[in-house]
Amino acid sequence: MENNLDFKNAKERIEHIEDVLSSVAAGDLDKRLQTDIEDDLTGIEEAINILIEDLTYELKQSKKMKEELEDKLNKIQEQQKTIIQQQEDLLELSSPVTKVWDNVLILPVIGTLDSQRTQIMMENLLQKIVETGCTIAILDITGVPTVDTQVANHLLKTVTAARLLGADCIISGISPAIAQTIVHLGIDLSSIKTKATLQDAMLFAMKKNNQLFEGKIHLEHKEQEEDDK
Repeated sequence: MENNLDFKNAKERIEHIEDVLSSVAAGDLDKRLQTDIEDDLTGIEEAINILIEDLTYELKQSKKMKEELEDKLNKIQEQQKTIIQQQEDLLELSSPVTKVWDNVLILPVIGTLDSQRTQIMMENLLQKIVETGCTIAILDITGVPTVDTQVANHLLKTVTAARLLGADCIISGISPAIAQTIVHLGIDLSSIKTKATLQDAMLFAMKKNNQLFEGKIHLEHKEQEEDDK
């Protein structure tokens, strides 16, 4: 290596090194130092170029990892949205409200009741009451394993809301065990019509709806509906 470093030339090259380093510090990694002249500054210039290459590589790797993480995060968020939507759909399906007879709706409740499910159940029932104009709704809780204070309060709110829309609710499917639990908890359901079985509730609804005479179903309404079709 020739050691004939010219002072003026060295000053210009050092200033160029400072410019390149300033550019790198500002985020510009495209600039490189010329190393075609071999002298005492060449090693420094080569070392700086290697440093810039390493830094560029690391930044590219970091950017790639960031993009991969963002892509995974987006996929996880999409999966979460899908799961939430499926849960809402399941809750919707788990609280079907059906018009089973003239002026009579039935809402079979199966499984554990919680606040979210009860809210959806109430919304479905109220919406169906408005759509059909039915004035009798049967909430059958045969499939509910236990009834506690919270569940009872949910049922009371649902019945009260339905009543505000002009519909009377009948709660059926109250087993002896659930009846004892309600008594022990001191829950007052005296304002709500209750029946032991769904059949009892249906018969009560038909009587109230003037569709049952002497133990037989009066088909006037159904026949009239068929004639109107």
